[in-house]
Amino acid sequence: MHALFRIMKELHLDFGHFELHKDYVIGTINEGVHFDLELNKILEKNFIAHFGFKNPFVYISNRINDYSIDPMVHKYNSAIDSLRAIAILETPHHKPTTIDVESRFFKPKPLQIFKDKKEAYEWCQNHLSLRSY
Repeated sequence: MHALFRIMKELHLDFGHFELHKDYVIGTINEGVHFDLELNKILEKNFIAHFGFKNPFVYISNRINDYSIDPMVHKYNSAIDSLRAIAILETPHHKPTTIDVESRFFKPKPLQIFKDKKEAYEWCQNHLSLRSY
């Protein structure tokens, strides 16, 4: 495994699997889940326990499963100062994303789609150096 993808901690929750690294998370939500604010707050507690309140991090959403997301999750997360950006990693067979809608709720922070994990990681690393939005 490439050094930049070494996992520090793994979370296996009822609604998904999350790999926590030094300054980023790769999250995979389970098939058929409706990801809402309640589930988001469970993740937030785990992320704070791992990163602390002030350490900046980015989130890479590994969208290999079909699930729905409440756009208010992005609105809520946009106010978390330490969360600097979200990259959505989609496979070629995945149906079209709702990136336009989702990115409107995450403003002014960046949310972008990628096909390649390394490219998503590099994009995210660029956003870690930004102070805030």
